[in-house]
Amino acid sequence: MLRLLRIDLKKLTNYRAFWVLNIMYGLLIFSIPVSVMEFLKWLKIKGAEFEGFDPMRIPILHFPDIWQNITYVYTFLKIFLAIVVIISISNEYSYKTIRQNIIDGMSRIDFIKSKLFTILLLSLGSTLFVFVTGLLTGMIYTPDLSFADVFVGIEFVPAYFLDLFTYMVFAFLLTVLLKRSALTIFILLLYTPIEYAISAYIPESFVFITEYFPLHAINNLIEFPFAKYWFQEIQDFVSMSAVGVVLAYLVLFIYAIHYKLKTSDL
Repeated sequence: MLRLLRIDLKKLTNYRAFWVLNIMYGLLIFSIPVSVMEFLKWLKIKGAEFEGFDPMRIPILHFPDIWQNITYVYTFLKIFLAIVVIISISNEYSYKTIRQNIIDGMSRIDFIKSKLFTILLLSLGSTLFVFVTGLLTGMIYTPDLSFADVFVGIEFVPAYFLDLFTYMVFAFLLTVLLKRSALTIFILLLYTPIEYAISAYIPESFVFITEYFPLHAINNLIEFPFAKYWFQEIQDFVSMSAVGVVLAYLVLFIYAIHYKLKTSDL
């Protein structure tokens, strides 16, 4: 495992895009909570009180709300890491390093493992960063901090990991199918609106099917949390059925990658 990971990281860290995208991703994760608090302060300064309610008291970044709130927002940033994966794999085709690796004795299974280990490392690193950011932010901004509240809702952090990992494996699959980085990024960006557009035309009696579309399934891991602040009911837990559907897609994506690489002339 470590040998395969080292081989892939050696190639990946030579790309400037790897560093640029990861730095942008890290800066956005760090800056979003700060921006939210500055926005609430701005609302207060401008006198935007809601029937005498101080906007700074809205518990967006308070325990236990913070875990669902920040992981939901951060899922929109996963495109940065997906682009890293796409560039990494498409360059293997462009520079024919995948063919050279196979000639040098690496099996196709080892190639898949090396990429999956890299995706796993990116997902774990990002999840750890999100956890530390959420923990520090919650401790700074939660009034009347209670230790019992700190880890309530923490299940959204592993859900974020699963969301990120599955999305990047999906990007891996698209790249293996399309091979060109620009085209793959374009299709990946278009895929979500296309999937939602198709959903809009499905008859109401069959609308439940949309929950099993790939990106719908991934997005269902962490539901939109902010409606509770205007007193609407939300799903404030991670659904085990959603986890099961995503795990099934994960297995399907990896099998499709393996099949494509096994049957392709590299």
